[in-house]
Order: sequence, then structure tokens, then C-alpha cells
Amino acid sequence: MKTVKLSSGYEMPIFGLGVFNLNDGDKEVVVRSVTEGGYRHIDTAKVYENEETIGQAIKEIGEAGIKREELFITTKLWRSDFADPVSACKESLKKLDLEYVDLYLIHWPTPPSTEDKKSFQKIPMHKIWEGMEKCVEEGLVRSIGISNFNTQIICDMLTYAKIQPAVNQIECHPYLQQTDFVEFCQRHNIHVTAYSPLSSPGRPVGGNELKNILVDPEINEIADKHGKTPAQIALAWNIQRNVIVIPKTTKLERAKENFEALEIDLTKEEIEKISKLDAGIRIFDPKNWEGFSKATVFE
Repeated sequence: MKTVKLSSGYEMPIFGLGVFNLNDGDKEVVVRSVTEGGYRHIDTAKVYENEETIGQAIKEIGEAGIKREELFITTKLWRSDFADPVSACKESLKKLDLEYVDLYLIHWPTPPSTEDKKSFQKIPMHKIWEGMEKCVEEGLVRSIGISNFNTQIICDMLTYAKIQPAVNQIECHPYLQQTDFVEFCQRHNIHVTAYSPLSSPGRPVGGNELKNILVDPEINEIADKHGKTPAQIALAWNIQRNVIVIPKTTKLERAKENFEALEIDLTKEEIEKISKLDAGIRIFDPKNWEGFSKATVFE
């Protein structure tokens, strides 16, 4: 397994299993992805409402002979818990049945909105980050990071953070490459994790089938040359940018297939072809979400 070294000093597998929307019935896929498929990195979150299921899966993985220290577990602080990250982290650990998580992320930088949804509750980011740092100090987490943060917020964070964010998890795929932003994070020793690295083909955008990278002609042409799937090519493209990927699937065969992207070496010409596919298509856009779009004040 290829890893990246975080600013905290810990190694993080560059390939992980995303478990958004996975439930009790998908637990076996998680277990077997690790015990049979080679995965060592699992990415969950409080808001996914499956931390207990993942905790049970981790227990079964341990019973199969894979030690806790061989795994890299990520979970996330939801915005409703910004006032007390330590308590929220402890609650996640209880559900996961773990003594620590390897990475704890602020899921979104936007605080909860007020009851009238016209403004945000006034919880400064530097206070939230202090709570994240306390999670490290208390031994609850090994590394802390952020998710869905932009350049402006990161630049501000770097002026006050005692422990700098080790990771920024963002939507990133061939149709939303965020090249300049990825390079910015990497220059500041913040590793990027790409969620929805396959552009969430189950979520149609604009009703245009061509916005599904799995049917993109260019990616399919490259896949045919390598004897691989379009999904494997899209994942390999991000990996070659040194971007961590966490594709989600509820099918064991697909999980194993995705993992084989680690074996692909794209040529410079193929990478350039994929780079031309960037269309700025964002699948997960908070401006469309209740409580995000109507709130206008962030202090």
C-alpha cells in the first residue's frame, strides 16, 4: 500500500474506502474489503450515521487477524458540534469502539445557522480549531484536518494553528480537478483527499450523461489501452497527483477492482488528456442545501 506522510508524522494510505450511505447490510463489504481486498484505510463521519456499523466491522477485521495499528480510520466533526469538538470526538470513539482515530476532520467550515436561518451561529473558526487541537492533546486522535475548506480559510488558519491541518478533504475528480488548489495545499504540506473521485455517477447533474466520467470517451479510450476500467483510470489519475482517494462502493467486486488502480501507471500524454476534461462540475454544492444557502453571516 502506497502511503503519504502527514505533517503529524504519521503515514496515511493513499487509497481508502469511503462509506458514505453504507449501512448495517454493507458491513460485510467493509470487512472483506480489508481482509481480502487489501484496504487499510476507512473514511466515515458522524453525519453518515454509520460509525457503530464501522466499529463492528473493525472488530470483525481484528478477529480476522488484522491489528488496529494496521488500520487508518478517519471520522469527522459535524457542524452541530462545533462548540465542543472534544465531546463530539469522544462520542464518535464510543460508537466506533476505538481508543483513538487516525484522522479527525472538520467536515464543513460553515457553522450551524440560527433558528431563522438568516445568519450563522457565531462560533469563530479559531475556537473550533482549538477544540480539534485538544483532541490531539488528549490522545483521542493522531492527526487533525479539514474538509471542504478553501484557500482563504486555510491561509487564516495557518496564522493561528498550533497544529496545522494535515489533510484537506475535497471533491476532486476529472470533471472538477481543482489543480491550483491541490497544488496550494500540497505546497503548505496539507495532503489532499479526493472524495467522490468518480464524480458520484449515481448523482445526475443537469441530466447530461456525458457528465458521468465512467462514460467519458477520453477516459474510456485510455482504459481500453490499459485493459482497465474507466473507474480505475480516474482513480489512478488522482493517485499520480499524490492525491488520496476514497471511492465508495457497496459491492465487494467493485471495491477490489477499484483497488487495482494502484497498479496503473499513466503516461504523461494520458494525464494531459485527462487534464483537459476539467469542467468545474461540482456534485456536492452547499449553496443548494438548507441552512447553508440562506445563512449569510460567518464570524
